Amino acid sequence: MSRKLASMEAALEAVRDGMSITAGGFAHSHQPMALVRALVKRGVRHLTLMGVAECWVAEFLAAANALDRAYFSNFMFEGFGRCRRFSEGVESGAIEVEDHSHFGMANRLGAAAMGLPFMPMRSMSGTDILAKPGFEAPQAKSRLIASPFDARDKVLAVSPLKPDVAIIHAARADEEGNVQLYGPTSVIVEQARAASHVIVSVEEIVETRAIRRHPEFTVLPGLLVDVVVHAPFGAQPLGNFGYYQHDQAHLIGYYEASRTPQTTQAYLDEWAHGPADHWAYLDKTGIARLMRLRVDPSLGYIPAEAARA
Repeated sequence: MSRKLASMEAALEAVRDGMSITAGGFAHSHQPMALVRALVKRGVRHLTLMGVAECWVAEFLAAANALDRAYFSNFMFEGFGRCRRFSEGVESGAIEVEDHSHFGMANRLGAAAMGLPFMPMRSMSGTDILAKPGFEAPQAKSRLIASPFDARDKVLAVSPLKPDVAIIHAARADEEGNVQLYGPTSVIVEQARAASHVIVSVEEIVETRAIRRHPEFTVLPGLLVDVVVHAPFGAQPLGNFGYYQHDQAHLIGYYEASRTPQTTQAYLDEWAHGPADHWAYLDKTGIARLMRLRVDPSLGYIPAEAARA
């Protein structure tokens, strides 16, 4: 039996300068923020992000000058606006980008996940996503091909994307690396299967028999996972379905701080570089605040009457 538990510091030794990474999650949920803060603290540089909607991951890496390139499909803060540090990095030329639809990125990762040389699709065809190329040679990204069953029918074939490392936050795992997640899973399965190395942080470490009682929640079997990190509130200040909601006040605080490079750096100094580790970050946030974000486990959210209490 393989035991895959490791400290966050040991797990992230696999992420080195110049690598390509992908990170799970969508909008204000399930993004691996504890792992990202640890990467920022380590000072990793020259990363390429292969992302679908990991807006907060992209923003933090851009703010820390860790990001050189991004294959992506719309990074924006739901309910707030654009990712300022990422957007300004793109506008200044500091970050090169290759644009896609959500489905386009999912298919490129999906092709790698299944070991296929390409994935056929229809969306993106005839759009500026293809007409305005980024850093990738257009023919390396996609090609219009004829169906082998009807040459009159043309489809867009997109090439596979294989990240060096996937960093993912989920609900729980056992010591063998079997990972479960509740609620929307986005494209976490494709991201993990596409990557050469998979790091997963989780809210809980449970026994294998607990995993086996509910196999319907197992998104990643242990054979796909290289290392597991125990990180309660590992998505904070974002949410994790079944555990806690996103910290709206903290998100507002960051969004205000992101208005200038100087105030963004002050935020990173306080929340990423300042705390010694993830546990120190949780201490700084405060147990009372964290507990107020906890959801009713049977509902998956905080009932209105409880939120007003």
